[in-house]
Amino acid sequence: MMTMAGRQGAMTSGSGLSVETPSAVCGNCRAVQPPTGKFCGACGTRLAAAPAPKTAHCSSHRATVLFCDVVGYTAISGRLDPEQVFGLMERTFAAVLDAVHRHRGTVNQFLGDGAMALFEGSGHAEQAIAAARRIRDGLQVIADEARDRHGVEFGMRIGIHTGTVAVGAIGVDLRGDYTVSGSTVRVASSLLRLGRRGEIVVTEATRRLAEASGDFEPRGDVAGDAGERIAVYTAVDGVVATLGWRYDLDDAVEVPDALYA
Repeated sequence: MMTMAGRQGAMTSGSGLSVETPSAVCGNCRAVQPPTGKFCGACGTRLAAAPAPKTAHCSSHRATVLFCDVVGYTAISGRLDPEQVFGLMERTFAAVLDAVHRHRGTVNQFLGDGAMALFEGSGHAEQAIAAARRIRDGLQVIADEARDRHGVEFGMRIGIHTGTVAVGAIGVDLRGDYTVSGSTVRVASSLLRLGRRGEIVVTEATRRLAEASGDFEPRGDVAGDAGERIAVYTAVDGVVATLGWRYDLDDAVEVPDALYA
């Protein structure tokens, strides 16, 4: 999933976030050395300076997070050649990027067979739902070709949640990432477990802010980080019925565990 501050060995310091200096590696024998060492303990070679840590300042505010992934990606990959799968995903990611950017969002990261996007500013919940519908519409041609040429059913499910997120850049000189973290991200990703091909699943928080965006049907609830239950809905419009996606109950639900760590 995205790079989380906890996975990078980050520690809170004052109002900012500092990253621990990585251990040095000897250029001669490749032995790992403590970050404060000047000479290799194994062969005595002088060590180069370790990359300097960057101070990663972040800000917390209300935003809407969108996750999407391909339904049945493992089965599709098993039936098609790698080049065919790559071609499908390349066109799919192009459709996702176009839809998100048109609705003032940012694609934070691609996740192999899916993506995560962030929407901030005024109307962020409505923009996220509009982007989700554009993604779904943009995939119709790709889905038709996948069925006709390769005999596979292709489509994405989408999960959207609104809440407080921490946004910032974190890393060292050799690698840095634009990071979004917080329970809002976890809840948004968990909605993919509920979605079927072509469905847009949103939480109560998103629905309240985007009621003018269309109709919503109740879909039960999911667990929040504090043990509370969060009501979820499916965003409904005529396109879903036309494509016939949301009524396919046999779609396998397979979401990478990394999304929930």
